[in-house]
Amino acid sequence: YYNCMDKNNLDSVEWQSRFEQSQKAVLFNEVDFDSKGTKFQVIRMEPGGGIKPHYHKVRTEVLYVLRGTGTIRQNNKEIPVSRDDFLLCKPGTVHDFNNPVDTEFIVAIFRTNDTGNSDMHWVKSED
Repeated sequence: YYNCMDKNNLDSVEWQSRFEQSQKAVLFNEVDFDSKGTKFQVIRMEPGGGIKPHYHKVRTEVLYVLRGTGTIRQNNKEIPVSRDDFLLCKPGTVHDFNNPVDTEFIVAIFRTNDTGNSDMHWVKSED
């Protein structure tokens, strides 16, 4: 057992391009947590950006809105969200993110049972 406190700040994280008009930054991974499949990351969506509908078979996610406003759809229910809102996204829940306003939208995501990109299942649009 040891005492350890790691600190990150949104203004100094290294953002990585993720999807169209969005980036991510992994702040703490399973090594930091000493817990396999556990991760804490933030996603940033530029105005008009978002992440298309998808689900996870085993991953659970806790979503926390840090900055901005947007919509998070879960199982076709559109949920308007803003700073300090929390959502729980259980395995099998189809969800997507959308930033319809002209400021950035940043969401923190705590993940458990994370197996990486192999558990990212995209839902085809019916358009």
